[in-house]
Parts: sequence; structure tokens; C-alpha cells
Amino acid sequence: MFSQNLEMKYYVPDRPHSRVYKILKMVKKNEKINHPNHLNSYNYFLYTKFYIDDFSNVMHSMNSDSSEIAKLEKKEYIFLGERVIKCRYDTRYGKKNIILADQVSGFKKPFYELFSEPFFQEEFPNLFKNKFNSYNFKLIDSIVIDTKKNYIISFGSKKNLLVNGSRGTLYIDAKSFAVVKYSGEEYNSNYTRYFEYQWKSFKGIWYLKSKTNKIRISTIDITKFLTNSNKEQKFLFSPWIVIRMTTSHFTSNKSFTRKDFRGYEYELEKDFNTNTESKIKNFRKTPLTQREKNTYANSSFFNVLPIEKNVRLLNSVKNWKLPLGKVDLNLLNLMNYNDYEGFRFQLGGKTNYKFSKNISILGYLAFGTKSTNSKGALGMDLNVNKKNNGKIKLLGYSDVNPFSKTIDRFPNREEQIKDELNYIQNSIFYTYRGAKLAYEQDIVKKVTASVEANYEVQKSDYEYSFKSYSPSHKYTLFSTSLHLKYAPFAKYLMTPEGKMTVEDKPVYFYFDYTKGWKTLGADFNYDRFDLAAHISVTNPIGESSLVMNSGYIFGKTVLWNNYGSFGNAKVGKSIGNRFSMKGYRSLETLAPGEFYADKYVAFFLTHSFKDINFIGNSKLQFSLVYNGLLGNMNHKEIHKLNSFSVPDNYYQEVGMELNKLIYYFGLGIYYRMGAYHLPTFDKNLFLKLTFSLF
Repeated sequence: MFSQNLEMKYYVPDRPHSRVYKILKMVKKNEKINHPNHLNSYNYFLYTKFYIDDFSNVMHSMNSDSSEIAKLEKKEYIFLGERVIKCRYDTRYGKKNIILADQVSGFKKPFYELFSEPFFQEEFPNLFKNKFNSYNFKLIDSIVIDTKKNYIISFGSKKNLLVNGSRGTLYIDAKSFAVVKYSGEEYNSNYTRYFEYQWKSFKGIWYLKSKTNKIRISTIDITKFLTNSNKEQKFLFSPWIVIRMTTSHFTSNKSFTRKDFRGYEYELEKDFNTNTESKIKNFRKTPLTQREKNTYANSSFFNVLPIEKNVRLLNSVKNWKLPLGKVDLNLLNLMNYNDYEGFRFQLGGKTNYKFSKNISILGYLAFGTKSTNSKGALGMDLNVNKKNNGKIKLLGYSDVNPFSKTIDRFPNREEQIKDELNYIQNSIFYTYRGAKLAYEQDIVKKVTASVEANYEVQKSDYEYSFKSYSPSHKYTLFSTSLHLKYAPFAKYLMTPEGKMTVEDKPVYFYFDYTKGWKTLGADFNYDRFDLAAHISVTNPIGESSLVMNSGYIFGKTVLWNNYGSFGNAKVGKSIGNRFSMKGYRSLETLAPGEFYADKYVAFFLTHSFKDINFIGNSKLQFSLVYNGLLGNMNHKEIHKLNSFSVPDNYYQEVGMELNKLIYYFGLGIYYRMGAYHLPTFDKNLFLKLTFSLF
């Protein structure tokens, strides 16, 4: 494994403000100076080997399959893979990572999702960041390595040292205060990780020369995957996952141009999975062992166990898709509930790359237990610019939406389906049918843009009238739109199966402009501008999240094309009668149809503290919430909808949440305050069930 040295011993920590903390302060201060990005440019090759090994645990009541596995274990690894990436950096153009070669055992086709695995990519020890105050440190000694003096510092978690934490050793260069070596172990109830990272100096900076992670996973029962197994026979094992990465040919004398950084940050070489052995062998520090050669040649474990099938299936389900031949069934919206449709059941999906690499057919059918009208859509996506994920989209549809909200009926992210939690108490809906033509493309690495033309016939399903029209009047809308999304920390990879997110952080900015045209029989002429931001920051005491939504409309249009449905609160006389499910980026003490506006700004501020140990191995999450809303509406008199108000005073609410009290469920308490505070205390108080599955 690793050399048994100082990191395995225990040392009494130094006191605060001692010399070791001055050294560590300088390490944090000089992080950017010592980082390779301090150079104007550089490039290198990164070789990675990853494998799963060790069936050393005792097999209980071994059957024929498990006996065969035990024999194979001595001759082969369970899984083996290697990869070579060419990495480059320029202060003007950013980073570019080109995957030159990749080979894995057992998989008949490339498994692109492996490229999105982080493989513990920390370039600077995490303990210097948000968790610094959770560790004790001790200056042990100093040593000379390659004529350079190094400080040796021991570190260890302050609490739960034997249950959940980490410990190890740091080597710090005495002159530059750069990290030279970082090694130790991290442990909890699910796994133990042994790690060793080493840096090397180059022209005044320090680059990560090598890193090794060896992870011991808790015992897994794979009996159910064995063809000849029964309930009395058990096959248990605790595998090792080993990941070794080595940097070579690090240089800074190459001059780059913008052309060298075109496309996404991650890119597949055209022939990355052909002649892989001849490409990879030049980057290995040692030749393949006979056992490794056997693994590539035979992949016998994949023949005994249905590994590839189950891995691909689990990955699809993780992305809320169920592959059925050439079609991927969408699992995100099979069932939901709102007060207009009742329980809504929807079956839909889209064709995958097995059907066509350039065309996707998509659609769905839906019905509600209260609203008996059938709903559905049918459309097509045509790939016309794969390099930049350019698609022409055509869609025809007939469905319902809440007033002032548009539900995405083809969700591909958890955030989109969370929105439907806001409509559980909402019965104010309208019907729409029409068609849409759009073009979507990534115009630069971090910005996705789409333009669309939309033609719809709309009708209220609630007692509402616009101007002097009757409540049953059907309105025609023709609009064009521009949508922009900026994700500054997202990193993508284009594969033959489509664009894949390799790395992402929740910092997003959105801009939408919609123009309603009074032409082609349409009834409305208006301009709508929308601006939104979502920023999430991890800090020493947890994670803080800010969501800001705003909009402004010039012109007149029906109420459902304005802004509204800001809240999701249930109406009731008592706290118990108002108990309901928490919404998503929504006001928890405001009823769905209480406010409408043609201009507004709303924000949702949440701080989630670090998880607290609860019962057994379960974790309890505590969050504080503050939400606000301000808006107004011109020509309110042209809208007739029972009684509604505009939020022309500042609406505020605060809340506390105890999440994951019982599995994924928790409890939230929210209080209305400020200008719209009600005279009776209990009328301002709302209890909600929180849900933290995604």
C-alpha cells in the first residue's frame, strides 16, 4: 500500500497560535503563487490507472458461481482501466483536456459516464479550505528532500477520530510554503480511503506530480446476481478501488492560439478507443503484470456477473431514465399532484442514439383524475451542429399550466420536477395548445442560447376574464423568444451520445426576452424581460444558497402571461389545516393566487448547516430560510379574477427546517412577517413537510 511512516502515529497537537499555524497560514496565503496557473501557459500528459480488486472476504456456503469467482480473483482483477489525457492551460483561453486514449476491461462499448467521475481531483488539500478548523496540527520535524528543507506536520480530525474523520502528514517546502506531500487516511462507516499526493517544483511553481487513492468499500452482498444462488447461500466481498494518476512531460514553453481551446473543456480524440495499447504503454511507469494482461484479455468477471448491464441500467436510472431498447422512458414525471388535475399520470420519453445519432423523437401522454381531458405532445430534435450541441427542435402540444407558470413537461434534471411541488395547492390553471420551433446551441463554452417561435391558443380553466372578453374566450398568442444561460463553473464533454456534464457547481445566470406579436391573428403585443441567478457557496459552517428571480413586462396580456403563483401555501383556519408539502424556490406562507404582477423581484436565501449526527448512522440537516418579494402591476383593472392583490409592499418570511428526520422527510416551520404580517400570530405560522430525496 503506502510506506508506514509518520501518518500512522498519533501526536499530541500543538496549541493554537503556535509555529505550526503560522506555517499553515503561509501555505494558504501562497496557494495561488505556487499553483501552476501562476504561469502564463503550460501543458502536460496525465496518465490514470484505476482498478477494483480483492475478494479476500470469506465466501459463505459457496456455490458453483462463487467458487468460479474465487478462482478468477487470483488470475484477474475485477475491473481495470487506463486513460491518457493531454492537458493544456493558457491565461487567455483557460483549460483544455483532450482524452487521447482510454481502455477499460469488460465493457463491449465505451462507457462515457466514466469520464465524468471526479477520481478525487483535489489539486490542493481540502483541509486548508472549509474544514481547516476541524483539524488539529503538530509540527513534528524538518527534513531535506532534493536539497530543499521541508517541514513535517501531522494532522488529525478533532472529533470522532475513530468513527468519522481523517489523519495524516503534510510535507511543506520551507522556502515557498508549497505543499510537497499530502498523505494519510480518511474513514467513516461506509469506506476507508488511503491517499498519497506528491508535488514537484517547476520554474517557481509546484505541480501535482502523482496522486494515489486506495478506497476500501464496506461489505457488499452480490448473491442475487449469481445465477445458481439461493437464499441460504451468501457471497460477500469488500472490494478495493484503486486510482493512480501520474503527470509527465510538464512544460511551459509552448505558445497556444485560440484555436487550441475551441469547443468544450473536455474533448475526445477521434480515435481515442482504437490502438489504445500502443498509445498508453508509453505513459506507464511499469509494464502490465500478467494479472492485468489477463484482465484485459478475458474480463471473466463480466461473464460470470452481469456487471455491464447493471452498471448501465443504474446509471440511466440515476439520470431518471429507463432504457427500453431504442427509447428512454422518462422517470421524473410519471406521477405528480396539483389541485386542478388531481393526481396526474404521464408516460413519455424520447428515442436514444440506438434509434438515430442525429434525430430524437420525443413525446408523452398524460391525464389527471380530476381533469379528464387527455394531454400530450409530440416532437423532434434534429442535431445539426454536434460540435456546439446545436439542435433544431419542433414540438406540438396540448396541455395545462398554472397561471403565470410554465411547467417543463420534458424534464431532465431534478430541479425541473421540484417546481411541481409548488402547484400541489394550486387550482388556477389554463389550457393551451400549439406548436413551437426552436434552435438551441452553446455559443461559447459556458453559455447556452436558444431562439424560438411559439404559436398557441389559450383558454382559462378558472373564473377569469381579460378586458371585456367572456371567461370562456380563447386567446391566440404568437411570440418569439431568446433564452440565455450562463454556467461559469460547468465543464462539458461531447460524446457520440450527446453532451455530458463532467463537472458542475451551482452558479447559474439566466436571461430571457419574449416578444408577443399582434400578427397572424394573435391578440397580444408585449415585451417581457426575465433575469434570474442561482448562487451556492460552501463555507466553514455549511452551504449558503441565493436564488433571485425578476421580470418586467411592457404591454398588456392575459394574467397567465404575467407573473404570479409566487406561493404554495395551503389555505386553512388552523395551523393543522394549513399543513402541506414544502415548495421549491417559492414563498411558503403565501397562497398560490394571492399576488400577481407585471414587474417583480423575488429572492430565496437558504443556509444549510453541516449535517448533525442523529440516530445511528443517520444525519440531520438544519437550515435557515429567508424569502422576499416585491412587485407591482399597471392596469390591474383589466383583469377580473375573484380577488387578487399586487405585492407593492415588501413581502417577507423566515423559516427553519429540520430535514431528514425520518429517511428523506423532515419538518419546516415558516412565519410571515413585515408589511403583510397578519394580526393573529397563528395565522402567520405554517408547518410544512420537507422532502430531501433530490
